[in-house]
Amino acid sequence: MRRRGSSGLTLMEVLVAVALLSLLSVGMLTALRVGAKAWESANTNLMLDRRIASANAIFHGALEGILPALAEFNRPQMSSLTSCVFFQGQPESMRFITAWSLEAGPRGGLRLIELQVTAGPRGRRILLNDLPYLGPREAGRFITGAIDDPRTGEMQLFWAPIQALPMSFIIADELESCAFAYYLQEAPGEPGRWLPGWPRSGQLPEAVSIQMTAAGDSARLRPVSITAPLRSKLRPL
Repeated sequence: MRRRGSSGLTLMEVLVAVALLSLLSVGMLTALRVGAKAWESANTNLMLDRRIASANAIFHGALEGILPALAEFNRPQMSSLTSCVFFQGQPESMRFITAWSLEAGPRGGLRLIELQVTAGPRGRRILLNDLPYLGPREAGRFITGAIDDPRTGEMQLFWAPIQALPMSFIIADELESCAFAYYLQEAPGEPGRWLPGWPRSGQLPEAVSIQMTAAGDSARLRPVSITAPLRSKLRPL
């Protein structure tokens, strides 16, 4: 059979089809790019939310499980061991005994927790050391000395620096700033106040506050403040 002269596609029709296909491809690629960017942004926000929730749970679990355990250490001017409640509270470091552990939660037994704000690759970070509590004498090795404050009569403790260990856990990272504060209530029923350092060696604070401000790519996050009351008012262990 003979093919008619008008059958097939003209060059103009081919060019129009190619142009339409190109426009359709560009639209699909743009939509895919926008969708991928939205998915990446949502995934990043989800990871940040998970990090905040995880840090919040760790802080609350460790702080609310604090117990008034004792530490015993030697003082040059004393003939016998000196005892105190084991609690170090400073603006960027904390040590305490808690009934919570990083691995087993509230069933981890007595643990010695160290918290330290240090410098990281992108701002500040909070390191946590989860150590076993081996008794008052072993806890006392973290205390390097003590003096009596003549103004308050309180014993001021000096602590060994907190070290970054191979098993140290990074609770929060990429922070612009982070500070610990401690709530002191002089007498029941009276208003208390927040202090940047804990001055009492014979008692625990009423509550602990951790204030964090994100930095870098996480700067869009609002400042995070975690306040945990210390529930244990029992006699020292």
